[in-house]
Amino acid sequence: MRTALACRAVAALLLGTAIAAGGPPVPAGSVAHAQQHTLNFRNAEIQAFIDDVSIVTGYTFIVDPEVRGQVTITSQTPLTEAEVFQVFLATLRTHGYAAVRTGPGVYQILPETEGARAGAPARGERDGDVFLTSVVRLHNVSAREAIRSVGPLVSQSGAVNASDAGNLVVIVDYASNVQAIEDVLRSMDRDTSVVEMITLENIAADEMAGILDRLREGMLAGEDETRFSVSIAAVPASNSLLLRGQPDAVAEMIGLARRVDAVSRSSQTFRVVYLSHADGAQLLPILEQFAATLDPAGGTPGAGQAGTSIAFHRATNAIIINGDPDTLRELDLVIRQLDIRRPQVVIEAIIVEISDTAARDLGVQYLLAGDGDDAVPFSYSRFGGNNVDLLSLTGALTSSGGLLDEDGTADTGSAAQLRQAAIASLLGSRGGLLGVGGQTDDGTLFGLILNALETDSDSNVLSKPSVTVLDNEEASILVGQEIPITTGEALGANNTNPFRQIERQDVGVQLDVTPQINEGDTIRLTIRQEVSSIAGPVSANFQELITNQREITTTVLADDGEIIVLGGLIESDQQYRDDQVPLLGDIPVAGRLFRNESNSERRRNLMVFIRPQIIRSAEDMRQVTRQNYGSMTAAQRRATRGNGSSLEDIVDMMLDGQDPFDRPLPETGETAPNE
Repeated sequence: MRTALACRAVAALLLGTAIAAGGPPVPAGSVAHAQQHTLNFRNAEIQAFIDDVSIVTGYTFIVDPEVRGQVTITSQTPLTEAEVFQVFLATLRTHGYAAVRTGPGVYQILPETEGARAGAPARGERDGDVFLTSVVRLHNVSAREAIRSVGPLVSQSGAVNASDAGNLVVIVDYASNVQAIEDVLRSMDRDTSVVEMITLENIAADEMAGILDRLREGMLAGEDETRFSVSIAAVPASNSLLLRGQPDAVAEMIGLARRVDAVSRSSQTFRVVYLSHADGAQLLPILEQFAATLDPAGGTPGAGQAGTSIAFHRATNAIIINGDPDTLRELDLVIRQLDIRRPQVVIEAIIVEISDTAARDLGVQYLLAGDGDDAVPFSYSRFGGNNVDLLSLTGALTSSGGLLDEDGTADTGSAAQLRQAAIASLLGSRGGLLGVGGQTDDGTLFGLILNALETDSDSNVLSKPSVTVLDNEEASILVGQEIPITTGEALGANNTNPFRQIERQDVGVQLDVTPQINEGDTIRLTIRQEVSSIAGPVSANFQELITNQREITTTVLADDGEIIVLGGLIESDQQYRDDQVPLLGDIPVAGRLFRNESNSERRRNLMVFIRPQIIRSAEDMRQVTRQNYGSMTAAQRRATRGNGSSLEDIVDMMLDGQDPFDRPLPETGETAPNE
């Protein structure tokens, strides 16, 4: 009872307008946060203490059932509300409890051991004894190495962890500890590395870089990572090395490089350099020209001075150099810079041609002629084109005799010639024919033929030739046929010893290209694109072939992977023809019997596109090959519907060392005749 009364008395003191030991009272109109309070608790229940602080601060506290005990606080100096709250947090921490902020003005009070797992907020007060979560990203040191250094600063109930993804450090602890740990991490996360450059005299820079990398890996296996964390880059142009890292580690690597370079000095006067990518035959003239500029006297072996000689061994693709050590080093440096893997270019051309041809022909032919002494005049209309020759047909029908005489020999007279012409005229006609004809009793011949023709043809030709070529090399691909073209003909006297000269000509799709890769992956292309086809014979009487020719020769610039247009043609050809008998063809309605009309229209759209793609590595080549291989196998599956050997089966068998064509035929379920 005595303790309860004491607590209530203290609460009354806390709720007063001003309780300051000997201090003046606070004026009546002062704001609430300017009030000051004196705390005096002796063996008070912690639950009652939490209630009183909630009244003073206005905060809401959610108290864990495990929070129990008594507190004693003595204060001689009046405190503000913020100072009362800080005393409250310190008291809780002293008794093994923590306050975790869960919302604006809301705190959860629970045992200190549970504070780190209670989901401390990432934002909140940065001072005092409130549990807080902080995430720090490091840029120059490893997060795992950093948590080893700040481990002693973490309280027993706090936690600090490293995240390799993003090199992050996650801190959960009291706000005061979080602030201290963050200050330590910022001090550690400073870039103290240096960059140094060393010029080599006796060994190539890329070779030295490889030696130091292997040495560094061996050191890292048993030493601290930060000690030998040095980045090494070779500069072939000046035969130098760039090193970046901590000063001690860089200095140690530089010392090793100088010692290796010093012991590499040799008095040897020859060197054999095996080429990895370049062609030694093409490289030899360049080296000879360069060596002539290095030889001070321009002498040759045996001329009284130590001249430089260079030879090429084709079997091993090696360059053999003989000269003084300084010249050997210079030539070796030139070879290493020229002997590099050259990029390749995959060039895809897209040729699209769309054409539409429409034609219409309508005409009437008639014949009217008398026989013998008949007074009916001869009248006939005849037009060109695909119409039947009515005159030849009438003569063949009315002529006597036939193709054979009575004795069975061939008839070479006029009747046979008329019949042959009539047959040829009928066979050469196109469209629909409708006709009437005959002979009257008085011998008058008459005939009428109506010829109607309408054609409509569409074509859509798509070609996609592609070729892979090295940079600055010429490539060519041709997919087509070789057709015979007569270039000369001779015939002796009396048609003896005939002679004809024939030349083969390529017809199809042909692509000739030379790529040049420039700065910024811009590709300069020298292109010749040709598309040719057979149009047919010149005429029925002249069987020589006509070829369609479409050719583009140009030089363009294209970016890597960009599709550009090389050129094309948009053509529309309309033709109209009207043949008629003068005056009679102008008669309304009836004039159609004396007229032949034909019209044609042809439209053509031709476009040629190009798409270059740079291949710099084996992975790039695999990606391009995989795409084309996948499209071909899918097309084959659709075409064969799973029957027969597929491209995948053949490639798999070849990779396994088998002959793809040496295997038993699939079983059909049929038995042999002798079974």
